Amino acid sequence: MVVCGALVAAPDSDIHTPQDLAHRVVALDYGNGTAYAGLLMLEGAMSRDAITSRAAPVSPAERYAALRHGEFAATVLQEPWITVAAKAGCRLVSTTFFYGTWVANLDVTTEAYAAFVRALTNSVRLINADKRRFLHYFIDGWPNCPEVQALAPADFDLGRIQVKEPGPIPEDQARGAWEWMASWGLLAGSFDPKAQINEALGCSIPAR
Repeated sequence: MVVCGALVAAPDSDIHTPQDLAHRVVALDYGNGTAYAGLLMLEGAMSRDAITSRAAPVSPAERYAALRHGEFAATVLQEPWITVAAKAGCRLVSTTFFYGTWVANLDVTTEAYAAFVRALTNSVRLINADKRRFLHYFIDGWPNCPEVQALAPADFDLGRIQVKEPGPIPEDQARGAWEWMASWGLLAGSFDPKAQINEALGCSIPAR
């Protein structure tokens, strides 16, 4: 899946552009793709020493609630919470897309991973043929959140819903992502494609 991440500010905020977030607190769910997407969006708008972030709950529902309570200037959300926020009048300061990659451990066999990839490929084809048909899964996934349950498929912007058939991560992209994360202190050591990428599976696990 190609995940959409959005830097979101409250409706009454004075934040209108990513640059407005310089030296303002942005809540990020460290360790997840949305946090890295947030850093990328901020880094494109200001120097690193102007980026001010704090740890936030992994749950986007909790981050959204804290944003509405004024606990920080902005946070990063993904669907369906981007749509929840937009419907409530929140400001989408910036949006970006990133790959939701699949990582397997050493217990996964080549045959099992191949079957997994085939299932994903078939799913991508079905979704791309009629995205609106599958949007209810975003809503069904949050049965205890009234903000999400109030959504209808027509509320979603289909431009933010992107899926593509799975394939190996190009080495230059994997290297770039590794080196960027290492520059933030999120990874240690040098990128080694033979250690980080199992070419037999076409995924990111240590080679056997």
